[in-house]
Amino acid sequence: MTGKANLRNLREVLRDEMVERDRVAELLRGGAKTLPEIASALGAPEEEVTKWVMAMRRYGRIHDLPKARADDYYRYELTGGPK
Repeated sequence: MTGKANLRNLREVLRDEMVERDRVAELLRGGAKTLPEIASALGAPEEEVTKWVMAMRRYGRIHDLPKARADDYYRYELTGGPK
């Protein structure tokens, strides 16, 4: 089994993005976090969190911080952009 049987379809993930971006923003008010940290705190699959975080990044709600090493995870924090 591939482990993908429990993944929701993209339409469901995107439908939830409006609610989940507020949860992500609330979490990031406590400081910068990586995708695995965000996913763990929200109890959501990393695949879904990645889509929500990338949408927030695209629209200027969050930005990534420089990485110390190439193999580190990016850390994301809130910006002063549109809410």
